[in-house]
Amino acid sequence: MSEAPTLSTPPNVPCQSTNTCPGNENGIPEDKVRNFVSQLLDSLIDELMRVDGCPSITLKRRSNHSHFSLNPETGALQRDTTEPSCTYSWPGKTAQEAWRFAVLLRILGHISEAIRGDFISSKRDIYYLDPVYFGSQSVVDRCIDDIACTIGVDRTALHVAAAAKGVVVGTFNVTLNDDFMIDVAVHAEVSLLLLPDSFPFVILTCIQGMLVPRVETVKKIDTSTIRWILVIEKEATFHRLATVNYHTTSAAGSGILITGKGYPDISTRAFLHLLSRVPPSASGALPFRQPPIFMLVDGDPDGMAIMSTYKYGSRAQAHDNTNLAVHNVQWLGLQASELVPSSLEIQGDDALIPLTSRDRKKAQDMLGRSPVFAEDGPEPAWRWELQHMLMTNVKAEIEMLYEREGGIETWLDHKLQTLV
Repeated sequence: MSEAPTLSTPPNVPCQSTNTCPGNENGIPEDKVRNFVSQLLDSLIDELMRVDGCPSITLKRRSNHSHFSLNPETGALQRDTTEPSCTYSWPGKTAQEAWRFAVLLRILGHISEAIRGDFISSKRDIYYLDPVYFGSQSVVDRCIDDIACTIGVDRTALHVAAAAKGVVVGTFNVTLNDDFMIDVAVHAEVSLLLLPDSFPFVILTCIQGMLVPRVETVKKIDTSTIRWILVIEKEATFHRLATVNYHTTSAAGSGILITGKGYPDISTRAFLHLLSRVPPSASGALPFRQPPIFMLVDGDPDGMAIMSTYKYGSRAQAHDNTNLAVHNVQWLGLQASELVPSSLEIQGDDALIPLTSRDRKKAQDMLGRSPVFAEDGPEPAWRWELQHMLMTNVKAEIEMLYEREGGIETWLDHKLQTLV
């Protein structure tokens, strides 16, 4: 049995091996954070020492109205225009400005403390430091993302991690930095569901698979037996396939199922990015083939947008898309243009659903503003599919595959066997 491949980290890819995880004093992203905080504090102290001083904090503000393009070298979505900046001073021109200054100072202080103490906080943890003063979780979220954008790092360098949302299952092993190995094929997440009207009774739920781990905690991944990776938009579809052990029973061989439960969080995107870069075994005893990565999304504008987020990145994280985008993603389905009731052996025309006004607006926005769906963009088939949706005014959902003969499993077998 060959040794599982050890992950190697290229320059400027934060926290993907034990050499660059939080707490390493030589970690370049953390040094950028330390320098930013140190220079900011020096500036604030200098201003406070002056009689007419006006201490201030200037941050870049991320905007969805910026112009975006695809980086010619990395292929990732990038912001072409300079991010607008906003300066908050003390005591400020308004009470709102003074409050915003204090919020930023409180958050920066916690980030500095987390780096010195070598611990990780979630956005939720920071919010609960003073929920009354912060006002809402969204205030904390926006401040943290603006700080990361201003410094030019991801949240990992700030020692801030969002609570895991994505789930993964498959016949592979993950070794953490403490050398604890997780056999993902037999792992299950257990949680307690408290019933508000029936205390002290609880429901114990067990979900096959595991929450997507933070990439900075991962030392090694062994995917030597994996033939394919399937990213699924919907949590319900993921659980259906995981329950029947599709990752082990597929006619295309063993695979990995992963879902971000709709639009993916950064942790899910980062982990998929990591899976796409697992190197071959160091011993070379076994031939290694990078497993192809497929996307299964609804045949609607949101499904197309979710697929684009995985492959090219998001507007909100334009400053870090290079470390998150997975360029070898392939579109498995669902394509509304191919799925007519007769071909799926479904009675009636209930399988195809009319587009809502929101769907049409989103599709038009994607065609008009996203370089991914542009006429000269890299995905002409994606663009054509959106145009077809607008012309026919229909969309398709993954659930329609449940009703065909053999169910979604047979449909997947046919698709994967053709491509793997």
